[in-house]
Amino acid sequence: MNCFLIKAKNIMLDIIFPPICLNCRKYLIGDKFICDDCFRLIKINSALFCPICKSRLADNKKICNHSKKIQPYFYLLAAAGNYDDAVLRNLIHGLKYQYLKNSAPLLGELIFRYLKNLPLPFVKNQKSAVNGQWLIIPIPLHSSRERQRGFNQSKLIAEFIAEKFNLPLIEILKRIKNNKPQVGLKGNEERIENVKNCFAIQNPKLVEKKNILLIDDVFTSGATMNEAVKILKQNGARRVIALVLAKA
Repeated sequence: MNCFLIKAKNIMLDIIFPPICLNCRKYLIGDKFICDDCFRLIKINSALFCPICKSRLADNKKICNHSKKIQPYFYLLAAAGNYDDAVLRNLIHGLKYQYLKNSAPLLGELIFRYLKNLPLPFVKNQKSAVNGQWLIIPIPLHSSRERQRGFNQSKLIAEFIAEKFNLPLIEILKRIKNNKPQVGLKGNEERIENVKNCFAIQNPKLVEKKNILLIDDVFTSGATMNEAVKILKQNGARRVIALVLAKA
């Protein structure tokens, strides 16, 4: 009886407040967040990028000279799309700011499509996943902010990717500093200072000699990723790829 009442309530809500596309505002049928036409407009990247200049790395090789500037904390940026893509940006905003938690699998699917086209070991060879050579770690929110939002969007996306590629997900990073949101801060120096020493790592042995997919939603200045990569590398992580929905 309760299930029937819940379904009836949802039907009535859809009639009074019909769902609309997050991008074009067209009325939708069912529990979609974006219409098929708009979803097809999202352009998916086909390469890895330099985390400093954000240049495309040809054949996904480390050929950018900027890599020398961030040794020994070098990492590669994997961005499924670009933040100037209005459709993708609206989807990300829907998840982060409108708390549309159920849109996470849709965004996860975009990352999955992107990764399938990259020559990464865990994509080509599932044994690397089974043997634990690759781990997935989501960028954490501070506990107070996660309680306020009700979820960590990076973890939702990480769970989707972990299941798709049979990769272990570990929440080993903890945000110990309730820093201001990076959005709205001016300049790289202010962003760097804002996230300085904001992460701690639990049980470092879990990342020793492991390859890490470090997952967040958006890559802007790179300050948050740089700080997270730094602590992972300091605790023995071998290779780190920063995987995001979009790069600015």
